[in-house]
Amino acid sequence: MGKNKKKQIKRASDHSIKKTHEPTAMELAFRNAEVQRKKDDTATEVIQGNKPPIPKHPETSKPLESIKVASQSNTTSVKPVSAKSVSAPSPASSNKNAPIAPQLTQKKATMPKGASPVLKNPTPVEMGLKPVPDKTLVLENVYTHIEDAKSGQGKNLKQEISSTWKTQVHTGNYKDESDIVIGFDFGTSSSKVIIQDSILKIAYAIPFGQLDKRLACSGNNYLIPTKIFINEDGSISLCGGDHSYEHLKNHLMDDPDRDIFKATNNSLSITVSEIAIAYMAKVIRLARDWFLKHTKKIYEKTHIHWHINLGIPSKDYDDLKRQKVFQTIAMAAWRVSSLNSKINLTDVKNILHEASEYINTDANNINAEEWLHPDYVSTHPEVIMEVVGYAKSPLRANGLYLLVDIGATTLDAATFRINSHDGEDVFALLETNVEKLGALRLHSQRIETMKNSMQQFLQQKNIINPIDPLPSCAYYEVKIDKEEVTKGDENFLQQCSKTIGEVVKKTKKDRDPHSSVWEDELPVFICGGGGRLPVYRKIINELGLRFKKRWSYFKGFTIKEIPKPEQLDAPDLPPNEYDRLAVAYGLSFTSDEIGEVIPKSKINNIIQQKVVSNIDDKYVTKDMC
Repeated sequence: MGKNKKKQIKRASDHSIKKTHEPTAMELAFRNAEVQRKKDDTATEVIQGNKPPIPKHPETSKPLESIKVASQSNTTSVKPVSAKSVSAPSPASSNKNAPIAPQLTQKKATMPKGASPVLKNPTPVEMGLKPVPDKTLVLENVYTHIEDAKSGQGKNLKQEISSTWKTQVHTGNYKDESDIVIGFDFGTSSSKVIIQDSILKIAYAIPFGQLDKRLACSGNNYLIPTKIFINEDGSISLCGGDHSYEHLKNHLMDDPDRDIFKATNNSLSITVSEIAIAYMAKVIRLARDWFLKHTKKIYEKTHIHWHINLGIPSKDYDDLKRQKVFQTIAMAAWRVSSLNSKINLTDVKNILHEASEYINTDANNINAEEWLHPDYVSTHPEVIMEVVGYAKSPLRANGLYLLVDIGATTLDAATFRINSHDGEDVFALLETNVEKLGALRLHSQRIETMKNSMQQFLQQKNIINPIDPLPSCAYYEVKIDKEEVTKGDENFLQQCSKTIGEVVKKTKKDRDPHSSVWEDELPVFICGGGGRLPVYRKIINELGLRFKKRWSYFKGFTIKEIPKPEQLDAPDLPPNEYDRLAVAYGLSFTSDEIGEVIPKSKINNIIQQKVVSNIDDKYVTKDMC
């Protein structure tokens, strides 16, 4: 079993050539509509094929005039990218790297006769897009951060255009080449990014809080909230805006094509996938920009070949369709992040379509100057990535393990084996289970219990004799029954224990019944932010004691800590906080360095042979006399 071999990527010889972008039919339609609205007859755009719906004026709500079509000689044909013949756009077409971010102008610009107007992308308001009324999307109006966005975001946007789109330190002349891996832990409540040089063996955790204190989660500079803001003018931000959207990962796993914003006539929409791409692109920009500036002297004469690894839940590692969705989004996010313009939703839509084609494209047709090859964009199960650092440490030992990851929303339990073959690490996923039993779910459970308790309390207090004097204010004091909240915890934690217990029982019965741990102790890793809560650790310890009583020779669980790697550059990260970055660190290795991960579906159950004794051998028959 050798190491996985990567396809050779065709790299352009001239790094100074800038690639171009052909506008889509939708983009051309809106641009022409804007020209018609301003009564500029100096220039016309052309759309061939199916004409999109004519947009309405954002103020009068009346239909705009029909879009004029130029003569056949000036017609531009807009066709979908073919998977069999994907190539770079012609240099003669419009420059894709030119700033085309959506903007609103209050004053009509004047131009010389015969000059071409500067056309802008339409904003959600101009398109008639409105938030989809669905509480589960957690899309809400946000006003508390608007001033922050107006006061501080301008500087960030200016910097974003001037530097964060760049992917190299050198300007074209270089002597060496190096593979650099972005490990992107796309978490439910927060994301983490670690960038590693696979040759120098140095990994850098990105300190988002040092870039802007508004970017990082409270108390940890290396955690950035998995949350994005969308403004009415179409701009997007990680700090503040008119609408906030969170729980991106959950909705991406549930339905990547679900609409978040939608026009009243259903002609246009913004989907979960597109918002996820915009979020990842902005985070990648920040991380890459910090890395290139922090290591400028190291890579000023080196050309970097970038890789991106993205984590997915362990239960989805067998789901090839789900893997393809995450891989496509990561590819598109990289391409969007490298545009020399503000990130806008129009570009995201176009690039997502291209990425869907590129994902199945032959290596010889990949434009390596603009896109990462699909072999350089990989997905890996998060539970395995959490222990890659352990597997490469002096504490590593082959054998069977249990890992319990308690995040904000989910509890992920899995058993796996760590082995090696021909010098390569082999991780075999045996049994997995993921349920929505994370720390915030426990919080929601407690709030719901309190609401029910308060309703009962108020119903009782509402019963008074109408002819008696009103009670004193002390009569209305709300008292929360602590025992009821604790009782609610017990029901919730029983589900957690059941989720973990089923994984352990299934592993002992069918997946690895002959492991030596069943006559000793089962090593357990407890990871995730929720893993620090005593209530979760208590149920894991109690579960181990129950199995110890049930199975002879079994000594229960032994809790293992994942050590902070020496090669990780994260100066102000306490060692006991490393587990928050463990997934990102594991993802920061190349796929070859990680080794082979065998999915659950590729491992058959072990059928134990039942010993049947012959009862006749225990008795003396007359034939034996």
